[in-house]
Amino acid sequence: MNHTVTTWGLSSRATSYLSQHPEQLPALAEAKALPPLPPGYVPEVVEVLFDDLPYLRAVNGELIFSRDCLPDYQPGCVEYRMDDQLAFFQIGGEVVVDRLGGLALVQGRVA
Repeated sequence: MNHTVTTWGLSSRATSYLSQHPEQLPALAEAKALPPLPPGYVPEVVEVLFDDLPYLRAVNGELIFSRDCLPDYQPGCVEYRMDDQLAFFQIGGEVVVDRLGGLALVQGRVA
């Protein structure tokens, strides 16, 4: 496993997950090195992936794709992409990447 992962302060569960999914590491390392999204940022495209599969896609605030899943489905990882940038990634309940700090609020909600 990449030495960088050991410096991320992750739980053994998250580290184990990443050791089983090493293809995730380059994108995670790159995203962790980037600053938060800029203040007032409003993405044109928002995608939500569960276990590396797209489940939601919205363009300019309009939902254009959604995939059904079972009500009790618990994905191993959840990823939010904003305009094709990795902005948030969590394994179980553990946040690995969080660049959402600059997202604008629209009508009291995160845009």
